[in-house]
Amino acid sequence: LANLSTLIEDEFALITGVGEEMKKFSSTLSTVKAVVEDAEMKQIESKPIQDWLLKLNELMYEIDDLLDDKFGRYTLKQILFRHKIGTRINEVSQKLDEVAAERAKFHLREMAFRERPIEVAAARETGSILNESYHQVYGREEDAEKIVDILVNQVNDNDEISILPIIGVRGLGKTTLAQLVYNDRRVVDHFDERIWVCVSDNFDLKTLVKAMIESRADSAPDLSRLDTLQQKWFELKKVVACGSTGSSIIVTTRLKKNADIMRTLPSHLLTGLSKQYCWMLLRERAFGQENEQFPKLEAIGKQIANKCAGVPLAAKALGGLLRFKREEKDWNHVKESEIWELPQEENLILPALRLSYHHLSLALRQCFAYCAIFPKGSPLEAVDVGNDICDELVMRSILQYDSDANTTTLIMHDLLHDLAQSIMENKIPGAQVQRTNVRSASRSKIRQLEALPKKMRYLINLRHLFLEYCDSLRGMPSKIGELSSLRTLSKFIVGRDGGRRLEELQRLKLGGNLKIHHLDRVKDPMDAEKANLADKENLRCLGLDWGSNGKHALKSGEEDLDIDEKMLEALEPHPNLEIFEIRAFMGRCLPVWMSNSTLDKLGKLPRLKKMSLATLTALEYVIEEEVVRSGNALVSARQFPSLEKLSLRYLPNIKMLIQEQVMMRLSEAFSNLEELYVERCPSLILPPLSTSFTKLNKLTCTKLLLSSLSNADLHNLTNLQVIFEEENSGDACTVGVETLQSLTNLKILSIGTTDTTELSLPEQGLQHLTALEELYILKCPALVELPDGIKHLHRLHTVLLRDLPKMVSVPKPLQHLSSSLKSLQMYELPQLSSLPDWFGDLTSLKELFIHDCPKIASLPDSIRRMTNLQYLQVCGCPELEKRCERAKGEDRHKIQHIRYLYISSSS
Repeated sequence: LANLSTLIEDEFALITGVGEEMKKFSSTLSTVKAVVEDAEMKQIESKPIQDWLLKLNELMYEIDDLLDDKFGRYTLKQILFRHKIGTRINEVSQKLDEVAAERAKFHLREMAFRERPIEVAAARETGSILNESYHQVYGREEDAEKIVDILVNQVNDNDEISILPIIGVRGLGKTTLAQLVYNDRRVVDHFDERIWVCVSDNFDLKTLVKAMIESRADSAPDLSRLDTLQQKWFELKKVVACGSTGSSIIVTTRLKKNADIMRTLPSHLLTGLSKQYCWMLLRERAFGQENEQFPKLEAIGKQIANKCAGVPLAAKALGGLLRFKREEKDWNHVKESEIWELPQEENLILPALRLSYHHLSLALRQCFAYCAIFPKGSPLEAVDVGNDICDELVMRSILQYDSDANTTTLIMHDLLHDLAQSIMENKIPGAQVQRTNVRSASRSKIRQLEALPKKMRYLINLRHLFLEYCDSLRGMPSKIGELSSLRTLSKFIVGRDGGRRLEELQRLKLGGNLKIHHLDRVKDPMDAEKANLADKENLRCLGLDWGSNGKHALKSGEEDLDIDEKMLEALEPHPNLEIFEIRAFMGRCLPVWMSNSTLDKLGKLPRLKKMSLATLTALEYVIEEEVVRSGNALVSARQFPSLEKLSLRYLPNIKMLIQEQVMMRLSEAFSNLEELYVERCPSLILPPLSTSFTKLNKLTCTKLLLSSLSNADLHNLTNLQVIFEEENSGDACTVGVETLQSLTNLKILSIGTTDTTELSLPEQGLQHLTALEELYILKCPALVELPDGIKHLHRLHTVLLRDLPKMVSVPKPLQHLSSSLKSLQMYELPQLSSLPDWFGDLTSLKELFIHDCPKIASLPDSIRRMTNLQYLQVCGCPELEKRCERAKGEDRHKIQHIRYLYISSSS
C-alpha cells in the first residue's frame, strides 16, 4: 500500500494516466487487507478460506512484480510502454476485484492486524489437576526435581516472594511440568496454601484475585489465556507480595521477555524429550492398555518417534493418529511422510504449533515462514531475518541461540521448521519458484543436485544461496555475478569458460561463509585478483580448494607451483576473516598477507581465530624467510595474533611452523594459540611449546611428535590426544614413562589409533597424572587391561573405553576409584562377558553406558548398592536388554532405584 501511494503521486503515474486506476486499486486492496487477519485464523478449519488466501497471495506477488516494473524498469524515456502498463494494471485490477468479491461468502470480519480473538485460546484453559489415571508423564522427573528443590530447600527463607518462570514453545509440556511440581507431595506439605490460576492478556485485577481465591477454595477459575502484560504484572505482584516467608510463584510462558520481566530466580528453560521418552509416550497413545504385542509396528513406531524432535505434543498427536491402526502400511505411511505432507484430514496433528504461528503479528508470521527456505538444522544469522525480528522470535521461543556457536548464530526447532515449510508451500506454489522477487533459495534434499538453473541470473532480488550440501554440484550457472542483491553464496565452483570464472565474484557483496572449489582451473593469477575478496568485509569463513579428485597433485613443474603461490597471494581476504581453510594447495610457501599483522597496507588478518591446512603437499613452513623479507622491519613482530586453533593434516613435507632462521625475529607469533591438531605430518618438528605457544593447552599429535617435546613443553598441557599411526609401528606403541611424568597438569587424556596398530599402555607412569579427570581409550586392538597405576588417579571422574576387541573384563584398577569415578562408558567391547561383583563398590558412579557388548548377559546383584547411579543406558546387548525389560525382565528389580533408564531393544 505504501508503494501504491507513492506511485499514485509519482510523476510517471501522472504522465501515463494510471493515477486514478491506482487509487481504485489501493482502495480495493485496503478492504481486502481488513479481513485478512480473520481469514488467517479461520483457515485452520476451512479449506475454502485457505484456498482464497492462496489466490490472494499469488495476486500479491503479481502486484509486487507490477510495482517493481514501475519503479525499476520504466523511466520517462520509455513512455511508449504506457499502453502496455495500463493493460497490465487493468488485468491485475480485475483479478483483485474478483478476489475481493469472493471474500463476502466467508463472512469475514474486519479487524486490526494486532487484534487477537479471545475465543481462540479458550481450549488452552489449564487447571492444576494432573490426570494420572490413564496417561503417564515421561521424562520430566529431573526438571520437576530441580524446581521442587529450589522451592522447598533453596528459597524457603526468602522474605520476598520468589518467582520462577518455565519457558518453552507451545506443546513442550510447560503446564504438565507445572502440574507435576504443584502436586508433588513435598510441595503440598511445605506450603500452607497452593493456588492455580490462568492469566489472560486482558485480565482485570479484581477478577484475577477473585479467581485466585476461588482456586484456593478448589473452584475452577473462569479465565482463559496464558499470557500477561507488563504493567498488569506489577500490579498483581503488589497484591501477592504480602505472602509468608518462602512464598513462591511458578509462571509458564512461551516468551522470554515475559519471563525476564517477572522472574526473581533464573528461568527454567524446558528442553525436548529424549527419543526413548517420545517413543514411550507415542506407544502409550497408540496402543493404550492393550496386552497384545506388535513388534513390527513398534519397530516402525520408534522411527516415527524420532521425527518428534523431543516435543511431547507431536508424540501424543502421532500416537493418537495411529490409535486404531494396526496395519504396517498405515504406520509406514506416517513414517515415510513429512509431518505436513499427511492427507488433508490428518494434516492438523500439531494444532498448538499452528496456533503459536497465528498468534504472531503479521510481520513476524512472514519472517517465520521465510525461515523455511533455510535447510532444516542449518544455522541462521541475524542478518538473514533482521536483528529486531530475530530478537522477537527468540523471545517467543521460536528461534534460539545455538549454545555451541557464537551469540549471533540461531537455530530453529525441526518441528517449527516443518510448520514454517508448510506455510511457505501454501504461500509460494511451485509455479512461483522462478519469480524474480524470491529473496532466498535453498533446498533440503540437494545432495544429488548436479546443476543450478541456467537462467538463475534473472533472480535479481535473490539474497541468499546455500549450497554447502550440494556435494554433486558440477558448476555454476553463467553470469551469477549479475545477482547484485546476493549476500550469501556458500559455494562457488570455478569454471573453465567465461561467465563462470572468479571474476563473477568481483561485485558481489558476500558475507558469512564462502568456499571456492577447483582453483586448479585458474590459469592466470590475475584472474584470482578479480575475485576481489579483499573488499568483502562481511566474510567470516573462507575455504580455498584446489581440487578434490587428486589430479592437481600431479603438478610438479616449477611454473605450476609458482602459479599456485601467486594465485593464493592474489586471493587475499578482508582482515575481518575469522576462519580460513586451505586444501590441495601445491605451493611451497604461504603468502605474506596470511601472517602480516602490522599497520602497513599489505593487509592483515587480526581476527583470524581458526585455520586449517590440509593436503598441501609442497608446503615446508607456515612462516618463512620470504615473508620476513617484505621490506618492512615490523612485518615479523606479531604474526597470527588472534589464532586460537590450528589444524595441520596430510602435509608430507612440512618441516616447521616457522623457518629456523626467522624464528629469532618473531617475538609473538601464534601468541594466542590454544589448540593444535597435527595428523600425517611425519617431518614436522615443533618449536619449544613453553616459550613459543605459552597459551597452548590442547594438543593432538602422534606419539613420535610427542616424544620430541621437552618436559617443560608438556607441563602446561591440560588436554592431550595421542594418535598412533601405522608408519610408527616399528617403535614401541606406547607413551613413555618420561612423557607421563611431565604431564602433571593434564586433565584430559585420549589415546587411540588411526589403523590397526597394536597399541598398549605403559605399566608404570600413569600414577604421575595426578590432575587427570577424564581418560578416553579408543581403538586399541591389543589392549586387555588398564595399567595398575590408574588406581592412584583420585581426580579421575570419567572413563571411556571404545573398540577394544581383546578386553574380556572390566579393568580391575577401576574398583579403586569408588570415591571419584562418576561416569563409565563402555562401547564396542565384543569380548566383555560380564560385570564383576565389585562393580557395586563404585558408589560415586552417576552414569553407566553399555553399548555393543553382546556377551554381557546380566547385571550383578551389587549394582543395587550404587545408590548414586542416576542414568543407565543399555544398547546393542540383546541378552542384557531382555533381562532389563520393564514388565518381565529378570534383572529389572536390580535397577528400580535408577531414575533414568534407557534400555534399547535389539530384537
